[in-house]
Amino acid sequence: MRKHRMTQRRGAPALLAALVLAMTMGQPGAAEKLFDFGELNVDLSKIQAKPDAAAVKQTPAQQLDSTPESPAPQVLPKDAEVAIDETVQREQLRVTPVKVPAANAGTQDVIYPVPEDRDVIEVKIAAGSEKRGWFEAAAEQFMADTSLSNIDGKPIRLIIDKIGSIKSGMLIRDGRSMHDGRNEYQVWAPASSIFRGVVEDAFSGGKLFETDESVARSPMVFVTWAPVQKRIDAVIEKSMSFDTITDIYARELNGEVLGPEGRIFQFGFTQPDSSNSGAVALITMAYEFFAKDKPRYKIRMQDLQDPAFQAYLAFMKYMSDQSKTSTGKLAEPLMQAGYGGQPLSTVYVYENLAVKLAYIRTANDPDGAKPIIRYPRFNLVSDHPFYVLRHGNSREQVEAAKRFKDFLLTRDMQLMALQREGFRPVSTEITNQEMSQVFGDFVADNGLIPDLIKASQVLVPRQDGAVIQALIETYAQLGDPQGANL
Repeated sequence: MRKHRMTQRRGAPALLAALVLAMTMGQPGAAEKLFDFGELNVDLSKIQAKPDAAAVKQTPAQQLDSTPESPAPQVLPKDAEVAIDETVQREQLRVTPVKVPAANAGTQDVIYPVPEDRDVIEVKIAAGSEKRGWFEAAAEQFMADTSLSNIDGKPIRLIIDKIGSIKSGMLIRDGRSMHDGRNEYQVWAPASSIFRGVVEDAFSGGKLFETDESVARSPMVFVTWAPVQKRIDAVIEKSMSFDTITDIYARELNGEVLGPEGRIFQFGFTQPDSSNSGAVALITMAYEFFAKDKPRYKIRMQDLQDPAFQAYLAFMKYMSDQSKTSTGKLAEPLMQAGYGGQPLSTVYVYENLAVKLAYIRTANDPDGAKPIIRYPRFNLVSDHPFYVLRHGNSREQVEAAKRFKDFLLTRDMQLMALQREGFRPVSTEITNQEMSQVFGDFVADNGLIPDLIKASQVLVPRQDGAVIQALIETYAQLGDPQGANL
């Protein structure tokens, strides 16, 4: 059986400290420490960006100009050949079918407001691991500003709870975030809005969210070590997609080893019932399987019952690594160990984590294999919404949460998100030049595409929340598949 398990190796703190010191010497006035990821604190002081009164402000969709000269992913010869269903048939894949669960109707009434009878106004934010560093640094500055951090003489305390986007959404949906009539969370800040409908549909009798603004952007990307990516491009001749991953697996099952030095190809994504990026992976797999030449296709409940589709999902579940519950945990071993230091060849992560990975590997092993960023042919851009919850919260908590949301959208905090974490800002106060200065080196070296319009060939349309929930639950029930070469 091919059940992959990822091993981790910790870097030497003393060596990393020396690297950071060497890199920061002779850089007076550099920006504060950036790309903070566990033990790996690397200074990405590439720019000391300053406001430019004369700069032309762009709309969020046009942070960088879309021009013919802007780099774009290479379209490979066999991109039009999406053959997931053919692979399922050829490999005679099958799995014991599971019943698609029915959608849950709303059973909870929104309770708002609750009395604010405590001395401190607490705002607890359920945030994905990808935003923890930014949110914690911003919260520290927010609470230090007395003009922002109190209401009617009561101080505001911000708490960042690092928790998977889907897991936190399910806690709220199922009423498990309520304790003694109060909600544990005042803000739900998932990586994307894909699960919003599932949470909202569980409530009736009132408005659940006070705000739902996006505070950052990050498209999904495949990150592959350069020697492996070179072989994929030469042999498969397709842009990266789940169809491409399926093709690689099928070839290896038939005796064709694609990895350099005879390495078996190993692919990882996060657990779909805990992490947004894992759920996005499932949605994209389903879209690729059913959409083909129908770019506006909406996945249907009856699609999930298709035996061939269930066999395909079971195949991907069997062949891939889903041992991590968050995207940060998935990316961390690659940052620490590099190519050869851990088994995964390719991971499916947020773009900002890919940029972190690229920088850290360059800093720690400049002559080693580079991580190559490839934008999925079929992509979902994570919009990082900031949902202020009314249910089970006080007016003061809602007001405090809204203040922090507004603070995150200020120029300084958006610039922090860009510099520290590699997020694409939503603020129109961040100029094209600043975006280019931060992202510039990664374009030629690692394949980053600054022009979001060009990054992927097809954007997956918004899907129904009930279908997404059923897809995740169906996947969780699937057992190991059978096949001609398994």
